[in-house]
Amino acid sequence: MSRALASDIASDGKGKFAIPLLSDSDHRTIDAWGLQDPRYAKLRQEGIPYPAAYVIDRSGKVAWARIDQDYTKRPPNGEIRAALDALK
Repeated sequence: MSRALASDIASDGKGKFAIPLLSDSDHRTIDAWGLQDPRYAKLRQEGIPYPAAYVIDRSGKVAWARIDQDYTKRPPNGEIRAALDALK
């Protein structure tokens, strides 16, 4: 995670952000997972992914995933919570 982003998050007074975030400036991970949104290539903005949310189990396997082509659609917290609860 970039130091600037970590600093911005911590500036809200609630403490440091304790979860690691992926920085994928060469978009290798985005490409490996097939998430690159081709609409941005036309604008010469490669590396912009479709919005995606994953729940990874303790063994490192994807237990749940949701990928949307519309950046305004995100899974509700309840949907993610249900996926997390299913791991128990």
